[in-house]
Amino acid sequence: MGETRRKLFVGNMPFTFSAAETEKLFAECGVVKDVEVIKMKDGRKRGFAFVTMATAEEAAAAAEKFDGHDVMGRIIKVEFSKSFRKPAPPPSPDTIVAKYKLYVSNLAWKARSADLKEFFLQFNPVSANIVFEDRKSAGYGFVSFGTKEEAEAALTELNGKGTYGKACYPKMAGGQRNCEG
Repeated sequence: MGETRRKLFVGNMPFTFSAAETEKLFAECGVVKDVEVIKMKDGRKRGFAFVTMATAEEAAAAAEKFDGHDVMGRIIKVEFSKSFRKPAPPPSPDTIVAKYKLYVSNLAWKARSADLKEFFLQFNPVSANIVFEDRKSAGYGFVSFGTKEEAEAALTELNGKGTYGKACYPKMAGGQRNCEG
């Protein structure tokens, strides 16, 4: 998979920097196939873009060269774009329904929903979501389970353990019993 990755995320871009200027900059490392400057609904730039290079080698060279590079007084962040899967189809009638939800607090700021789901993986989470406010992690999220036993086991086992070196604290959500563990 790493060999075929050509799409880069470019963050902390100057708001006045155009797609053409971005293409010209990244062309220093090879052929730029596509530049997508992300904008808000009102047309204002959000300060990040996606750049697709012709080859994985060119993408790696661009990431190495431009990550931490100063562009018009802003230090840009360049890394390989995360792959996002299409939304899952609606559940079929025999799908497990998430009835037991844990509220998880004190999450690391860089933790994402996939990290949260992986952290609880041994307890069969149905879903995991980190709450964001103003495009930044709010430091908490929710993990849902199909059975009360899975939720309680996760709550007991993982209370005080965490990801990214930070302990997290799960509790039953919605006024259910809290864990003392």
